[in-house]
Amino acid sequence: MATLSHDLTIEILRGLSVKDLLRFKCVSKLWCSSIDDPYFIKLHLSHSLKTNTNHSLILRRWGYDFLSVNYDSLKTTQVINPPLTNSPIKILGSCNGLLALIDDKDRIFLWNPSTRKSQVLPSTEIEFSSTSISSAPSTYYGFGYEPISDDHKLVRMVQSHGNNDEYFHSEAKVYSLRSNCWRRIKDVCFYLKFNRKFGFLANNRKFGFLANNALHWMVFKTPQSDNRNLVGFNLGSEEFHFLELPDFCLDKLFWEINNFVVDVWIMKEYGWCNLRKRGGKFVWYDLGSQRVENVGYRQIPTSFDVDLFVDSLVPLNSNAQQ
Repeated sequence: MATLSHDLTIEILRGLSVKDLLRFKCVSKLWCSSIDDPYFIKLHLSHSLKTNTNHSLILRRWGYDFLSVNYDSLKTTQVINPPLTNSPIKILGSCNGLLALIDDKDRIFLWNPSTRKSQVLPSTEIEFSSTSISSAPSTYYGFGYEPISDDHKLVRMVQSHGNNDEYFHSEAKVYSLRSNCWRRIKDVCFYLKFNRKFGFLANNRKFGFLANNALHWMVFKTPQSDNRNLVGFNLGSEEFHFLELPDFCLDKLFWEINNFVVDVWIMKEYGWCNLRKRGGKFVWYDLGSQRVENVGYRQIPTSFDVDLFVDSLVPLNSNAQQ
């Protein structure tokens, strides 16, 4: 009986789901070591990203559990329960099959739902003085991957308003999965919220979106500004930079469906998009045909957060707290 060569076996395995790969580790020691090999893990992830397979949508329901919606078959759903905590949870970011999560006790951890592995991040204090601070700090996060150093990084920015019109105390830190530690970086040169008469209004989205190996937030250049600006954080150089938003030098899509309004705009050269929605409906939009399809799920509540997720074998730091 003929046997498959190792190269052909790897070629077949890279197209399978993580669920099947975890089962097939029991076939032999060779298969087990091959599937656990860092080269194969990157090969499998790269194949999934290039072919747009093994993707799902993660919907956060009520803060306690999540619903996974299959990207290829939108009617296929599965409830998944986060580990390590019984507290309400928010998703700080999704990247390469890892979710960065935070509970209501400000405990942060990384979780791979596909392999069911999780890791608690070391705690890090806010280092600026709390003297003369009149409001609770505003904390913003972003989670992404830097390919040159082969490292997943979590960014935390904290700002707080002081008394007597002393505007913001601030700090920025970066967590490295590879080193399992936090480092303080150069403070930000922008404001996460702005002053409008007698109050301070925060930016709506506190979690950065990832594009072109950089994290992005909408921020304010001055405390008095009403206009948001786009700032990017390069995960390689670990530096912030502003990006210009042309008035209408981009594709703009707009439609209204049964009181549900979505505005999508795409900058072609930079390769990112912004999505704004109002209402509680879930719709699917095809960029090619510009067709909108209502997607109904009995399990989905009227209010939820959505993150794109790819099944992967990406491991966590084996020396960290599990």
